[in-house]
Amino acid sequence: MQENTTSIQHKKLAYSIRELSKQVGICERKIHYEIENGKLKISRIGRRILVRANEIDRWLSEAEG
Repeated sequence: MQENTTSIQHKKLAYSIRELSKQVGICERKIHYEIENGKLKISRIGRRILVRANEIDRWLSEAEG
């Protein structure tokens, strides 16, 4: 069985910045930096900023390379 180290086990379709920070183990400031530089795409629902689970997987895959 192959193990994919860049994918997170997702229980949700999207995560807040705080949730993503805890899940991945990096600070919220770094996540905001990645968003501001176009490396991580977000979705907005009202004032809430969310990052979709599939976008997290893509971002982690690119960061690994």
